[in-house]
Amino acid sequence: MAKEHIDFMIDRTELSVKQQEIIEENKRQQEVTVHQFRQAQEEIQRLSGDRNRYKQALEKIITNLKFAITVAQNELEGDVK
Repeated sequence: MAKEHIDFMIDRTELSVKQQEIIEENKRQQEVTVHQFRQAQEEIQRLSGDRNRYKQALEKIITNLKFAITVAQNELEGDVK
């Protein structure tokens, strides 16, 4: 084989190795991104659940306050009459 052929083969091999390293790094970054995305989805679901629980608790408080206001108004009306 001619020296030019050998040099060409070495260059192609080095290029191939670099490309493989880039591919591996891209795969690793993709795995990290997928993991972060899944974590974000889980956090959104958790926060949505928290939001629903807080909303239900707030609705109960509002209902109780409305009831307390109604009772107080009835007592005041009873005192006035």
